[in-house]
Amino acid sequence: MVSLLNFICTFLVTFLIQPISSKQSYDMTECNATSVTTSASYLCTTGTKPCQAYTVYRTQEKYPTLSSISSLFNSNRTQLLALNNLTELTSRNLPINRELLIPIHCTCSHNFSHSLLRYNSSSLDTYSTIACETFEGLSKEQMVEVQNLYVENRTATNSMVNVPIRCACPDGLDKSNGTNYLVTYPVAEGDNLSAIAWKFNVSEEMIWYANSLYSLGPSPTIFPQTTLLIPTKEIPALVTFFAPSLNPSPGSTTAIISSAVPKGRNPRLNIAYIVLGVVVFISTVLLIVSFLFIRITRNRGQQNSESLSPRCFQLSNLSPDLLDDVSKLKQPLFNYSFDELKTATGDFSEDSKISKSLYRGTALGSGMVIKQVNSAEAHRVIEILTTINHINIVKLQGCCHMNQPYLVFELAANGSLRNCLSDPLLARQLTWVRRMEIAFDITVGLHYIHCCTKPCYVHRNINSRVILITADWRAKISGFGMAKPLPRNNNEKDDSETNKWKDTIMVGRRGYLAPNIFITAWLHLRWMSLLLGLFCLSSYQEEKLWVVVVC
Repeated sequence: MVSLLNFICTFLVTFLIQPISSKQSYDMTECNATSVTTSASYLCTTGTKPCQAYTVYRTQEKYPTLSSISSLFNSNRTQLLALNNLTELTSRNLPINRELLIPIHCTCSHNFSHSLLRYNSSSLDTYSTIACETFEGLSKEQMVEVQNLYVENRTATNSMVNVPIRCACPDGLDKSNGTNYLVTYPVAEGDNLSAIAWKFNVSEEMIWYANSLYSLGPSPTIFPQTTLLIPTKEIPALVTFFAPSLNPSPGSTTAIISSAVPKGRNPRLNIAYIVLGVVVFISTVLLIVSFLFIRITRNRGQQNSESLSPRCFQLSNLSPDLLDDVSKLKQPLFNYSFDELKTATGDFSEDSKISKSLYRGTALGSGMVIKQVNSAEAHRVIEILTTINHINIVKLQGCCHMNQPYLVFELAANGSLRNCLSDPLLARQLTWVRRMEIAFDITVGLHYIHCCTKPCYVHRNINSRVILITADWRAKISGFGMAKPLPRNNNEKDDSETNKWKDTIMVGRRGYLAPNIFITAWLHLRWMSLLLGLFCLSSYQEEKLWVVVVC
């Protein structure tokens, strides 16, 4: 029971903890800083298409009307009226610091994204006043200077100045999380994350993620004349009238503002910490249930079966004798001809090819998977799968006897677990409930071949490629080409704590072996779940494959 729980916990941790990252980061440097940091502009990748983005601008003495602001941003005045729920009458008398949503055209240039505006400067303007006062920190002094290297005199009268407004376009990961628009929000004195999130009707966690604030620690601060990205699913709507924060920043002249998470709450913890807490809670519940189960079982005086492992009772309500008899039955196989396989796969066309020696086919209206194997592997797989009949073990439907044999398996509609984790569309459908069900299915399947068959079998090749996911998101174990039966060592007494298994040949893929196999050839029963249950969680990041093995 203990080893089984360890195995379940391993799967839960593997499924639930995933890397959380956003390529955008929060730049806390001052607006008129003399040096440019890598986060001064938002990042983009080569080939990123332009997008519709938005920014927030506050009315000021120099630009008090909607007409003057629309001219500043070269925006359509009618569009601004509709976007900010204004009329011709109300737009003429806007209060100072009234926040307005401005649509901008965001483009990618040299891996940095911005919206380039043309500003007609006066003799009193400098790059600093343009970026930090006129455009309220939506750009930075050094960014404006870089865009105008050809301008010799910063205070030239009536010179046209290029002003890059900070903006970003949602990438594939953002869109898979439901983000369709990104709003550039200039932080003002007195702002806090709670109030900002309330203005846009989004969660604080979404703002944390979009700006990688978790990388700054559990209690980061935000500063005036810096910008935050606000992710929204729909065209953004700005709430301009709201109650002041219960915990506003102190009224001081310093530029630092509290990050506005109310006392008594802890949403600053990133999602990984929250998930880890869920895993710890589930593990604790499982341990308590296990303890109560063992105690009740001992009190009732239940006896362990001599023919099968006592752990078999923990996952099955069937008697050990029945399970033993079922494991001895040979399942019938359909003998396919080579022509039938060619017809099912379209003459083994590229469209039906899953991998090097794996094909998808259809016969009599039902799907099948056809695998080309060598004679030794075919004999081993047929010997094992014709004596095993379990819902979490892939079903062998038939074979084709050729110089190079073919095995025909049932089709899992969603493919391998590796494919589900790496495909963004399928990964979105893998809810935490489904992930835990899949983890439990794999655990039950391995427990069955370890303990509920005679002889017991070891898989020796568990990874995400051999875990198949059905249309209803249940898991089936496949890939028995390296599996083998293991008889008990007669020199050891039959005790669940002291019984060991022995394998004379160390077999398995590099990185998938239990640590103690390198110390001794003996495998204690406690290590069986680890040796046979090593799990490979795969994810794709920037088109490069990274593999994480959890022991």
